[in-house]
Amino acid sequence: MIYLIGGAPRAGKSILAQCVAARLKTGWISTDPLLELLRVGNVAGVKTEWNAEPTAIAATAEWFFPYLERFIWGVSSLSEGYVIEGVDFLPAQVAQLAAQFQVRSVFLGCSQMTLERFEQFPGCSPGYAHLPDEFKRQIVHDVPRWSMFIQQEARRFGYPYVDMGHNFSSRLSEAVAILIAALSEQ
Repeated sequence: MIYLIGGAPRAGKSILAQCVAARLKTGWISTDPLLELLRVGNVAGVKTEWNAEPTAIAATAEWFFPYLERFIWGVSSLSEGYVIEGVDFLPAQVAQLAAQFQVRSVFLGCSQMTLERFEQFPGCSPGYAHLPDEFKRQIVHDVPRWSMFIQQEARRFGYPYVDMGHNFSSRLSEAVAILIAALSEQ
């Protein structure tokens, strides 16, 4: 089973991935390093700029899909389970993957974000600490809009969506339960 955790930046995807991977005793990866490898390899079309417009988010997900699909094929042939999280796929791509692989998915968002919250919420991505203040403000502005788009797409394709904006630990438990429930259904 491949467990896919998608959603908006700074919503808690990495923390959820770590929790689920620990419970399942399996590996996990963020799509961030996969994209960085494509950047280093100068692959044409790789995302290089921040753009939170729904059309840009969807275009990146479509562009990234063949690489994600190939990665999942490789992981599936080596492991019984794996957790993958990132902003670079949407419910549409999960639906395509579900036709080929056993997948479970949840999408996370954050409908409310402030600069103070950005600095600490949820707080496990050290790369964000060194961003220029102007870029941090842009992310704070864009996360709720990005989250709304993810929520609409999750609803459209029938995948669970959890808003991490309030009571993070309770919402994290909810998201873990959604993915772990897959074990009892097998």
